[in-house]
Amino acid sequence: MCFSAEASFAASSALAVGSVAISRLPKDKAGVPLSLFPAVFAAHQFVEGVIWLYHDGVLPDAYKSAAVYAYAMIAYVLWPIFVPLSAYLLERDKRRRGIMLFCQAIGLGVGLSLLVAFVRDGVVVTADCCSLSYYVNAPFVLTAPYLVAVAVPFLASSRKSLVLFGAGVAASCAAALIATSAATFPSVWCFFAALLSAGLYLHFGAEARATTYPSAAGATANLAAR
Repeated sequence: MCFSAEASFAASSALAVGSVAISRLPKDKAGVPLSLFPAVFAAHQFVEGVIWLYHDGVLPDAYKSAAVYAYAMIAYVLWPIFVPLSAYLLERDKRRRGIMLFCQAIGLGVGLSLLVAFVRDGVVVTADCCSLSYYVNAPFVLTAPYLVAVAVPFLASSRKSLVLFGAGVAASCAAALIATSAATFPSVWCFFAALLSAGLYLHFGAEARATTYPSAAGATANLAAR
């Protein structure tokens, strides 16, 4: 698949629609951070579409650095911190919550380390054939902890739908690592993870049905008893 400004903007639009659909579903407060995933990914893909436009010569370079840093903040700092937190808030099992807290500590360390790296040395972006390459002066050893922070929390969840989501995230990580270079990995993986996040509509839809239907059944039973 060829990645481009059009692909990023199309993904952003689809995710924005999915985000609105999820926002209309009833949910617990604990599920709000997870429900924001499609919205954040929509913004992320939009920013990458803007970066593509700079590289295609459609937009001037005056504001390019702002777009690059916005993309880097979400990809390198937000996700490894936000993913474990969103999974932790939904979990009730103490042992699983412990695993998620461990991932949260890892994600916090990775996110802050990458933040220091690109604030200190900047982020360089180049167009590499059909994807964007992001160069951050950070140790490659941070890659494995980053993947642990963004994939393991959902794999450790007691909710099957979130385990499936975590498996999809892990599979997309593996595919992106195999098919791309270290520099193009963030762009390719974030694109596929963004598409996966649209599937969270199924999770929240199932949660809403599980909550609503018993209540409706109880109300029907009470009316019948009268």
